Amino acid sequence: MDILKIIFVYIGLIIGAGFASGREICEYFNFCSNSDYGGIILASLLFSFICYIILKRSAEYNLYNIKDYVCHTFSYSKIFQKLFLALIFADLAAGLIVMLSSFGEIVSARFEISKLSGSVILALLCAAVFIFDIRGIAAVNIILVPVIILTVTVICLFSILTKIYSPVFDPRYFFTGRERNILLMSVFYVSYNTLTAASVLSPLSKTVRSKKNILTGSAAAGLIIGLLIFLVWTAIKLNFKNLWYESFPLKKLAGAVSNNFEDIYSLCLIFSIFTTAISEGYGILSYFKPDSALKRGIFSILIFAALLPLSRLGFSYLVKNLYFIMGALGTVWTIFIITDFFKN
Repeated sequence: MDILKIIFVYIGLIIGAGFASGREICEYFNFCSNSDYGGIILASLLFSFICYIILKRSAEYNLYNIKDYVCHTFSYSKIFQKLFLALIFADLAAGLIVMLSSFGEIVSARFEISKLSGSVILALLCAAVFIFDIRGIAAVNIILVPVIILTVTVICLFSILTKIYSPVFDPRYFFTGRERNILLMSVFYVSYNTLTAASVLSPLSKTVRSKKNILTGSAAAGLIIGLLIFLVWTAIKLNFKNLWYESFPLKKLAGAVSNNFEDIYSLCLIFSIFTTAISEGYGILSYFKPDSALKRGIFSILIFAALLPLSRLGFSYLVKNLYFIMGALGTVWTIFIITDFFKN
């Protein structure tokens, strides 16, 4: 059970709207290359390694929240502690804004309500889960993440095997005129997820202390994430001309297969947004260390009240700009936690 908990909580954090929509994969992998999968392999290995490092270090030193983890990593510098706590907080807030924005877009289009109303619905659902602390996060992920994985796999495999195809389109002329480096972009992709990973994995380590389970769970999670990236990347590359500009590429691809597939995939997107939103939101909540259900509820209301206005920004704009910036900054954090691991 501990292994499954690691796998589903970690994957639930990573497979949010950007991943399940195909937008992240398009930005970080398809725009780099539609033939080189070296970046996917590197990302899979890094995801496993980062998960293992954070869980192992947290379990060894009883680091059960993000503040404790950061302070331990930078025990030699108060300035670095404050800097990275602020950086991680900003990344969690940016990620949660993206989830609120994407949820609002999907729900408003589906049920003909305003985008802000859709975002408010997600905020209320998250606040309800936060009342139960890390147990609520784990329970939701164990239920929903297997459904997300299965849906993404079926949609991608079906589109690949039925050979829905359009000619490959080279988008480089729309950017800087220079090809993006596949390995560098892969590192950026993992790094912006690494910024938020400790906020969920550190509390999780309190219930998972077996080194064998940590190793097995981390390796399995990275492998599954890598396989999912490969499937999404392959499905998009076969239809790149028709998908590269879409906010939700895989949703459109599912609709090209059948209307039923599009309906199923819309539900998958909602689930994936929800699992990531509760992880991002819980990370922000942990900064305030609320020790009761009432305090968690009050802080949840304050957090969402501050972030909801920003969720009105466009989803694809947020993914393209916020995620890349946080990925570059997150690379510094990734280097530090890997260095700290080998140093000790």
